[in-house]
Amino acid sequence: MPTMPKLLRPAGSRSGVQVRREQDQRRGSSTSRGYTGRWAKAAASFRRSHPLCEYCALEGKAEASTLVDHLYPHRVFDGVFWLVEWWVASCDPCHSGMKQAVERAGKAAIDALARRLGRAVMSDPPGGG
Repeated sequence: MPTMPKLLRPAGSRSGVQVRREQDQRRGSSTSRGYTGRWAKAAASFRRSHPLCEYCALEGKAEASTLVDHLYPHRVFDGVFWLVEWWVASCDPCHSGMKQAVERAGKAAIDALARRLGRAVMSDPPGGG
């Protein structure tokens, strides 16, 4: 059976591995982005009180949460890192798939997701949802 030919890239272009390495260097360390011991304790406490993935629950599924997601990404929206009102218990597949697609779609899509979760949208005062 014939095999697929190797993919060629133009001379001098960067490989996917090189691009990802450069992106990781630009975004800084996890500590510089706010993920400290204080965050680890707060996230663990939040997950104890929210053991199931809230995104899966929207689809009628019950999956264990494995992380705490910031509904509004703190790399884009200043000042939301510690706003518990916009923390969401999530499983890895939802965070890596559906949530990333929503973030790429922009603020209107995140606002729509916030409403589905029963949370205030960013233009509303926190805790007002």
